Amino acid sequence: MEPRSAKELLSGVLLAVFGLYVTIASARFSYLSEDGPGPGFLPFWLGIALCALALSLAAVNLWRRAPRPLHAPCSWLGERRALSGWLALMGAIILFPLLGFSLSLVLLTLFLVAIMEGRSFWSAVVIALGIGIGFQLIFVVALGLSLPKSPLGF
Repeated sequence: MEPRSAKELLSGVLLAVFGLYVTIASARFSYLSEDGPGPGFLPFWLGIALCALALSLAAVNLWRRAPRPLHAPCSWLGERRALSGWLALMGAIILFPLLGFSLSLVLLTLFLVAIMEGRSFWSAVVIALGIGIGFQLIFVVALGLSLPKSPLGF
């Protein structure tokens, strides 16, 4: 049995609060429309699912045994990786208006696969292009939606 983790308990509680917020905020939108589920349908159920999963994370963490004292020095490798991924995501969001959704997504995927996961550059390029093309095929071609474009039109 794994020891308790204050980070997991706090994550579970905060995610449950966020799920509750999503559930309550979804009430601003109609749950059903004439054609079926309305714009509030998905956020409502996603909020419920997030609450349930977050509370289960917190509950499982509470039922674990107390942690043993650690004498090993703290490693910041995990925290640096998480911060790098978060900064890359924020960078992609900032680049959306300049480069468009597709190119920003390709660059983000390229960074995550090549730098964060340590894959070869060419396999990262293939994966990133595959995801970019896949998004275009699913959302633009199949569903007829428009993704944010750059001022240059891509």
